[in-house]
Amino acid sequence: MKHIRGKADLHIHSTWSDGSLSVGEIVKLAKALKLDVVSVTDHDTMDGQEEVLEEGARRDLAVIPGIEVSAMDSESGRKLHVLGYRVKDRDGVSRVCRPYLEDRGRAVLEAADAIRAAGYPVDREDVRSRAGKQGIPYRQHVMHALADRGYTRTIYGPLYDKLFGPGGPGEVKSRYMSAKEAVQLIRDCGGEAVLAHPFQYDSMGLLPKLVEWGLEGIECRNPTQTPERERIVREQAERYGLFLTGGSDFHGLYSQQPVLLGQPKDGCISGDVKCGFMVENGSL
Repeated sequence: MKHIRGKADLHIHSTWSDGSLSVGEIVKLAKALKLDVVSVTDHDTMDGQEEVLEEGARRDLAVIPGIEVSAMDSESGRKLHVLGYRVKDRDGVSRVCRPYLEDRGRAVLEAADAIRAAGYPVDREDVRSRAGKQGIPYRQHVMHALADRGYTRTIYGPLYDKLFGPGGPGEVKSRYMSAKEAVQLIRDCGGEAVLAHPFQYDSMGLLPKLVEWGLEGIECRNPTQTPERERIVREQAERYGLFLTGGSDFHGLYSQQPVLLGQPKDGCISGDVKCGFMVENGSL
């Protein structure tokens, strides 16, 4: 494996999924913040990657094509996210992910119906009108509609927890790809599979299985990480021979916590543990 040289953010979301900024806005912001490399890792689709590559080329910013696949471990029932980088068959990945993506959109619209029935003035058209380029609504779009009506000042917070938390009207189930299928899909389509924010969904205990299925990397730098968590991730990466990545998990207005593009600044770790990518003279 090779190393990235320079500042990188390898975990970003755009309006192709549940981010609030367009690809063009993200690339422009990345240049203004003097980032050298970005990867836009929208949920369960790579349909926006041509736009990312075009915008990156136009502004002389190195781009690594990426995706974040939402999955669930069949045995434990735990959710987890698997990042995929440098996938060769991008259409193939998107095609397999599409039914799960559409089912998630169906669940969000059903949640909007239930939230309306609970007394909040939001309907399907409100939510659809805020959906991104895929036309798939997310919970953030429901909250955006409620914020525009003055019911909340934030996307995440007490109202979100009340509506979408356990027992809330918006707690509607949807289907998830199995963790094994997610890792193997990325690998079979020519990409590198990386476990995202491993502590956010308590995924560290799944590492042995994920590695067996083909996992190659793990996200070390992320706003949800603490120094102690980073230490554990580094330790386990060495144990299983995984490379490290990092990124802000940037969603713009829809981020769960205030975060800037490129935070943490050392998006990808280099040096004592392997890293999966390298930039030389602006090319990948």
